[in-house]
Amino acid sequence: MGVFVAAACVQGGLVYANARLAESGTWPLKASTLLVVALLLRVPFVVSPPVLSDDIYRYLFDGMVQVVGESPYARSPEHYASLLLPGQGGSTAKTILAELATKVNHPSLVTLYPPAAQFFFRLSAPLGMIGMKALLVTADMVVIALFLVASARGGPPLHRVILYAWNPLVVWEIAWSGHIDALALPFLLAATLLISSARGQKRAIWAGGLFAVAVWVKLIPVMFAPFLLLAAARRAGWATLGGAVVSVFLVVPYMPQAAHALETLRVYGTTWEFSGFLFRTVRDVTGMNGVARLTMAALLACAFSGLLYRQVRSPSSPGFFMGWAAFAWLLVTPTLHPWYGLYLAMCLPLMGAGRVGIVPAYLMTLTPLLGYNVLTDYLSAGVWSEGAWIPFWIFSVPVCALLVAWWKGKANA
Repeated sequence: MGVFVAAACVQGGLVYANARLAESGTWPLKASTLLVVALLLRVPFVVSPPVLSDDIYRYLFDGMVQVVGESPYARSPEHYASLLLPGQGGSTAKTILAELATKVNHPSLVTLYPPAAQFFFRLSAPLGMIGMKALLVTADMVVIALFLVASARGGPPLHRVILYAWNPLVVWEIAWSGHIDALALPFLLAATLLISSARGQKRAIWAGGLFAVAVWVKLIPVMFAPFLLLAAARRAGWATLGGAVVSVFLVVPYMPQAAHALETLRVYGTTWEFSGFLFRTVRDVTGMNGVARLTMAALLACAFSGLLYRQVRSPSSPGFFMGWAAFAWLLVTPTLHPWYGLYLAMCLPLMGAGRVGIVPAYLMTLTPLLGYNVLTDYLSAGVWSEGAWIPFWIFSVPVCALLVAWWKGKANA
């Protein structure tokens, strides 16, 4: 993992250096160059087996459950693992299903992934792992294409788009590990761009529908709803209507079994943790898991309230406030998986310079990769131990950068 961390640091530094060169005009960046380099960075990882995460096996499993005609929310993988013992016959689909069930993490829990993700799993699972990852990379490239179109129309400049398109976290978490968050990003970005620039009821309805798809791919984007609704202003009702209609079409086909996912969501929200330095500190000081989680929720609510207040006082692109909301969430969440940084990475081109600049937010998309240090002992000895220092560095590096940038901005004001 030392080589991996070093590669992340080098690539992250090169990406930022290229962005600065393009910003200064030293390097005349072209959209075609940005797009080609982004594609070349991703292609080798699509055909490589995932090493950093095994979540894609759950995706394939959920898809194959639907291929054999059952609901992914009905039973846990443990049930299917016993359906077909070694040496027994069975259909090809059931054989694949039984094999996948043995590779899924947390096999005792029913899937947590929402209906839009399940629809994608059903379509892509028969294509195998490479096919599924290729489709997710396609969604990822759509995000870049949307940025390029927006840039050509006076949106974010190309040098900021680099911070997403060539970001090592984006490349590795989507093309290599194949995380489903990639499918949520183009819908979330499209909704944000529509709300930012569009006028009229129809476009607001479209924005709400696109946002609903993002939420039902992965629940995480729901945290951006207040900022988009505030930006929509008088069109918020129409956006809500669009979201409600799309939600009905996506969720109803998976009911009533989809309600079983609520138990998995409860387990996730009350017991799971990873790389959450602030949460771990409060938990260790108080000795109470519940108090620490409520404290994190309260801190996040305060951060969101402050951002919404500023959005009311100084209206601008909702992408700016969404980015800092994602930044705050990554600092306080008890479970900080590296791929959670994808939402902040998507917002980077929309955040602009501001008083504190973009460096703290960009670093917050890179430091979560340090969490993979846990795999060093796990892959060699089967021991899962995060240690104390890795979560500290994940948290402290972007926070220190934020404080320094804030102090400089205040001194120059």
